[in-house]
Amino acid sequence: MMPLDDDPRDCDKAVYAFDAPAFMRRARAVDDAWTGLLDACRNARTRLLEMPRMRLARLFALGQLALKPAPAICSADDLAYLRELFQQWQPQLKAAVKPARSAGELERASADLARSFQRFNERWAKHLHDVELGIINRLRDGYNRYYPLEKECALWSSRIAQVGFKPLKPVTIDDLLEVFPLLRIPCRS
Repeated sequence: MMPLDDDPRDCDKAVYAFDAPAFMRRARAVDDAWTGLLDACRNARTRLLEMPRMRLARLFALGQLALKPAPAICSADDLAYLRELFQQWQPQLKAAVKPARSAGELERASADLARSFQRFNERWAKHLHDVELGIINRLRDGYNRYYPLEKECALWSSRIAQVGFKPLKPVTIDDLLEVFPLLRIPCRS
């Protein structure tokens, strides 16, 4: 039993030796939830991007789009966007594709790519609408309510407890779209 004349901060030191203070555990839980949500979205997005990646690789192989100047299958802006995606994704075809022998073949590949991007956007939007945001938003709400109080209790100072504290807004689908945007539909006629 602790004598009454002892400083309660001594007890705090013993508690902190075994675990982080409550405010730090709360902040860690919020960060872990956000990281977990981003990882789950990244994995789902990677899976959903398989076909658009393949279509992009096929279009690049058919049209030799990595070369400059490229055939005029879409606007210069769209072509720059496709080259950026190609560079980022580094898609690989399982079989070699010979360059297109006609403009029609290239146009069909371009239309396939646009439809593939559109299907991805529809599936991605549906996936994001199905993501459960309630758990992370409850954690963020708890962080906003209790973090300053728990930090004040741990540090014995309300002034120090407010240093660096920024309330977190609830996570929305728009936040996820900012990190994982829809694809721009290129080469539309």
